[in-house]
Amino acid sequence: MAAPSPSHSLARIHGALQLPLYDRCKEIKYIIEESSIKDLHSLLPMLLENIFGFNNTQGWGLKTISASWQPYDFVALRDFLSPNGPVMQTVYRLLVENIYRFEFPLKCLPWPSRCLIDEGAIPVLYMNKLQFLTNGQAADYILLNAFEYYLFHFSYYLVNAQHLRAGSYNWNTPTDALYIALVEEYMNYFLPAEGTGVPPIRTASTPLPSSPINSSKASYSSFQGSPFGSPKSREASPFSLRSFMRSGSQQQQQTPTTVEQSGGNQQETWRSETFLQIVAEMWLNQNSLETAQRYGFSPGSNTSHSAMPYSAHRQRFPGMARSSCYSYLRDAYTLPENVLPCQDHVKVIRMLVKHVHYFTNSVRPENISSLHQCHYGSYWDGFKRSAMSQEIQKKLYSFLKHSFLRWPLDYSFRLVLETWLSYVQPWRYFGGKDGESPTHKQETVQDRAVDAVWQQFVTDNLLFFTVLFQLFLPRVFRTDLSHPRNTYMLFRVCKVFSQMGLNTLIEQAECALTDVHYPLRHGYSPNKSFTHPAGRSSTAAVLRIQFAELEGPGFQYQPLFSLECENMIEQLLEDIQKAKAENQAVAAARSTSENQSWWAWLFSDAYYNDDLSPSEIKKTDTHLRQSEVYLRTIFDIKTDPARRKQVAWGPSSATSTPGPAPGPAAISSTLPDCIPGENGPQLTPLGRYQLMNGLRRFDITLRGNPDLQPIRSFECAPLVRLLHAFSTALNKKHHAAIAQVSEREDFVARILQQFLCCPVARSHAVPAPLVRWQPRISLRFAASYRNMAYAAVLGAAVYASGHGLFVFVLLLFLMALSYGAIGAVSTRSPRHKQQ
Repeated sequence: MAAPSPSHSLARIHGALQLPLYDRCKEIKYIIEESSIKDLHSLLPMLLENIFGFNNTQGWGLKTISASWQPYDFVALRDFLSPNGPVMQTVYRLLVENIYRFEFPLKCLPWPSRCLIDEGAIPVLYMNKLQFLTNGQAADYILLNAFEYYLFHFSYYLVNAQHLRAGSYNWNTPTDALYIALVEEYMNYFLPAEGTGVPPIRTASTPLPSSPINSSKASYSSFQGSPFGSPKSREASPFSLRSFMRSGSQQQQQTPTTVEQSGGNQQETWRSETFLQIVAEMWLNQNSLETAQRYGFSPGSNTSHSAMPYSAHRQRFPGMARSSCYSYLRDAYTLPENVLPCQDHVKVIRMLVKHVHYFTNSVRPENISSLHQCHYGSYWDGFKRSAMSQEIQKKLYSFLKHSFLRWPLDYSFRLVLETWLSYVQPWRYFGGKDGESPTHKQETVQDRAVDAVWQQFVTDNLLFFTVLFQLFLPRVFRTDLSHPRNTYMLFRVCKVFSQMGLNTLIEQAECALTDVHYPLRHGYSPNKSFTHPAGRSSTAAVLRIQFAELEGPGFQYQPLFSLECENMIEQLLEDIQKAKAENQAVAAARSTSENQSWWAWLFSDAYYNDDLSPSEIKKTDTHLRQSEVYLRTIFDIKTDPARRKQVAWGPSSATSTPGPAPGPAAISSTLPDCIPGENGPQLTPLGRYQLMNGLRRFDITLRGNPDLQPIRSFECAPLVRLLHAFSTALNKKHHAAIAQVSEREDFVARILQQFLCCPVARSHAVPAPLVRWQPRISLRFAASYRNMAYAAVLGAAVYASGHGLFVFVLLLFLMALSYGAIGAVSTRSPRHKQQ
């Protein structure tokens, strides 16, 4: 029987795409098995574009299909796209003959890569993939082999703007979402934590593609020692300057026997390299700090990237000199294309970071029988050691820094925070049983000290520990620390950085940047390779190379354990004290409201914040106290009040002096810096800086007419407006009688005073004077849904007892009279209701 023609196969595919999903996968599987390689070359682009919703197609819903709601479709599509499924077998069949190429649009690549291609600086990943026209300009597509073509489509599906419009799909259970399940399955297959490599292709022996992905393979074999090095083997670090210097000479001196030993599984490892490079490119390289520095925008400019001419992008704007950790905010407004990842995107990134940690930490220890043996290890182990540092580190740093600067000030930032904390703790990710996903491994290991073998990892990733921590501090100042969610995020960061020995490793790495050695203050025995002049000089050289690569030339490093940063921490400790006091006030107010009599609670129109339960208030207080202890431990800040220093925001900044009672002077020190003006206090330049950065704030106090407060969610808006108009008419007509009643001292007057709103008393916390409002009638309490519910219950009871409207009104009058009489008896002096 002759093979079906391409047109016949395309017609069958078009017919199969109209079937339900379960039948669609089965039918397409049969079509693929019966088609020739030439037919598959025509079928694969159409199939992938239909699956992943490319070119404005709907797609098969990889983000919406879940195991709990569509179990049959979930299993069918997962098997269809699995590493050994029909689609991947089609890819492998097309790889047998290394002549088939597929076009992927250039516009779908990350913006930083497109900018580099436009400049002519082609990234390594796209070498030999670009096509140039006759005029020398690059074509609007790249040519990929079948495996690369599939991975680009799969990874682009997560960041495709067409599918991001639907919002987050709430992937709280990773195994329940199809796309997450496929990502996890691909990571376990192409980056296995156990075993000696990727399983071989079953269809045929596939040759290594002539791609620059494999251009640096020989360098992998020269990496030795622990995954990130140890004090005894610093030269083995993938990021060490010595390893780069040695790799060239070792490649030249490598004998044919050594090549055979170290490259035994290169035939299959290229798929792991390609997978990791493509997902890192598409998921992490959406915002590049290096490209943003080339195409700088002026702060505050609202001009889009596409609307500005090319010459405008080439202009550089001089930065303003800043002190302390705020010098790192210089890139906050220089990103021409602000691609803020969605929450699902960040969840996938965290899965990738944790899995690569497991993958890197699973490297096997090397057995060297003789000290004179020239041993380079296996190619697979070399790839494991360099996977994080060469493929993930730089892109992840740009991804996290952009998120720290751009992410909204809400609780969703915890996803970015946990991704950062997962990266800086590789010692937590060890082991991975066969058949068990490392990303789902239960983290039952208790907190323990960070061993000195991780000194090299801390040094190689110093900016992750210091710069990102200093970028986290401004976010803390801009959030409400009395809220339990914000407090928990601060607690998580403080707990991670307070691990025993971690602060010493960070400080020791920072000491290598200085020319003069000074003793560490945490009582830790320093590493000899770092304290020795030769070791410190080489470490400083590596760090400067790292700073230039991650941040660009001209970067000014601000040490974490510096005076400016410690002043910031002391300011944060003051804010924690204020949040604790506010939390205690909320707890006391709730306790008072719970202990008052039911009669007073029934007729009270005061609004209590019921958002926080007693357990949440207690948990918030616990997190604040523990965060304070952790911060003092990390930065070695004593509790002695005499050691508290002034925060150097300017010469007119008020010194914070702790006292037992917050008087007017103490309260004024918490306000922004002001000077007296005609209409009250006016902000100084220092005060504006403090207010914009969340260092000082005004107390939010009602300064206008209390009757014109915004309508709350527990009030009926039309009824509030109607009662306000009626109350205003009564006050205008009877203002003289109301003023006379408020001044009387007899019993009847005290009864009437219970229903009047008294003048607003002036608070010493507010610097500007308040208008003194006269006693008045306010019927706004009747617009509360709670009071309306009470009246409805009373009316239903009266109706059920067989009485009419007269009895209902009489009961309301008697209850109001009783309320006024009880209030008049319990207070000798005039008792006015505060509002």
